[in-house]
Amino acid sequence: MMRSFACLFLCLGASPVCAAPSLAGTWFGQGQPDGKESMYLDHFLPDGLMHSQFRDCVKGKALDSSEDGIWSVTGDILTIRVARHNGIAMPRTDMYRLTSVTARAFKDVYLPLNFPYDERRVDDNFTMPGCQLVS
Repeated sequence: MMRSFACLFLCLGASPVCAAPSLAGTWFGQGQPDGKESMYLDHFLPDGLMHSQFRDCVKGKALDSSEDGIWSVTGDILTIRVARHNGIAMPRTDMYRLTSVTARAFKDVYLPLNFPYDERRVDDNFTMPGCQLVS
């Protein structure tokens, strides 16, 4: 019972991001600091595991890659700890400031570059479009 009151107290003064729906689910977005035609598909699992797929389009040809790791949210900071890139151990930590979170979309800013991302929730079976649609 005391825990419920503490949670209620914290959420009353919380920002909209803190009180927002969970990021667990599948999210699609477009654009990276090095290319607006790039796409990504983030799978944030409820247990904190994550799998991301990336597609860069070069002259209409897809260059795909992937990352696996863990994700967490503390306050308005989304932390992604990448363990593997394309199956090879390449650990790093990426931090983002969440600026808006709803059940259907979220926006965040990659802190080192101040680069904004805008993702929308998609079905777990969603696949990224082909490069001919974005080139």
